[in-house]
Amino acid sequence: MRTALAIVALAAISFSAACGGDDDEPRATLGEVTPVGTKEATPTPAEGGGGSGGPPAPAEPELDEQLVEVTRGDREAIIEPGQGYSLDPIAVAADAGQSPSCENLQFDFSWQVTDPYPTDGVALAWTLDRDGTAVEVAGGPAGNQAVGCGTVNAENRGAAAITVAIKYLIGTLP
Repeated sequence: MRTALAIVALAAISFSAACGGDDDEPRATLGEVTPVGTKEATPTPAEGGGGSGGPPAPAEPELDEQLVEVTRGDREAIIEPGQGYSLDPIAVAADAGQSPSCENLQFDFSWQVTDPYPTDGVALAWTLDRDGTAVEVAGGPAGNQAVGCGTVNAENRGAAAITVAIKYLIGTLP
């Protein structure tokens, strides 16, 4: 958690310095997007699984302690081979009646491929697209990741359709 916050804080400082500090002019860029890697996550047992061997639910995402929750939710996506599923945290927040600033936003999400299960042969990658630059930030059949502003894309790089359960939290600095 603290590492993710440090990355967010460093990005914010770099962004502020690159954009001239506290001026009120529109910003041309949100800073460079760099790969971060998948955070460790522990999936939770599936509800009603009763030991049937079904897939676990995604882990509960957690915001860094300095952030205030804007909204939370869950989604399910069916992604065909070679296709993707996109989430824009600003649009998700707007759908919940919120309007966080992109400059201090954290989108923390977790996922679990639920079909097929077991997840043999699943090739799922997550990218963050900011200003037309996409960077792979996570991957695998299950995990947890925190990113800043931009569009998060789940890409099915496998040969079969998959179903992905997604939980998310959106937070900002107070």
